Amino acid sequence: MSRRYLPKNSEKEPLNSDLPIIKSSIKHISTHRGDFKLTVRKVDSPIKDDFENNLAWICSSLGYFETIDKEKNAARIWKEILLSSAQGQVLTSTSIAERIGMSRGSVINHLNNLKKGGLIQKGGRYYFVRSSSVKKILEELEDEVTHIFSRLKNAGEKIDNELESKIQLK
Repeated sequence: MSRRYLPKNSEKEPLNSDLPIIKSSIKHISTHRGDFKLTVRKVDSPIKDDFENNLAWICSSLGYFETIDKEKNAARIWKEILLSSAQGQVLTSTSIAERIGMSRGSVINHLNNLKKGGLIQKGGRYYFVRSSSVKKILEELEDEVTHIFSRLKNAGEKIDNELESKIQLK
């Protein structure tokens, strides 16, 4: 049995059963922090528990090792930024490109992805880690995701309540 959901304004107008919401009732919702995009993947822990393997594991778990990134450049770039930040330094895209032997354009692409994922920040021309330690960065990301899911669950509860009341009206 397929349910038909009705928008508030058109109780009389039946909906296409393949489409649960009338297209005209869907509006774009501003993301406010449109540059935040986090991917989380379940990846087995590294066999060897050292700096390089743990760094690679975190990058894999956060979706930075795509098949297109055969050289694992995102991890190399993040490593350079981590090491520089630990020494109290910040880096430009040009200095990162020179250090790891990549084109500046490719480096900027990876930097933008690392920035969108919340691992690094940019101030002017300079890139740096978003917090004082990797653990703290991950805790901050976890807090942001928890907050997002809390808001999503609240919206889901409101949707469930509205659906329940619509079904009872029938």
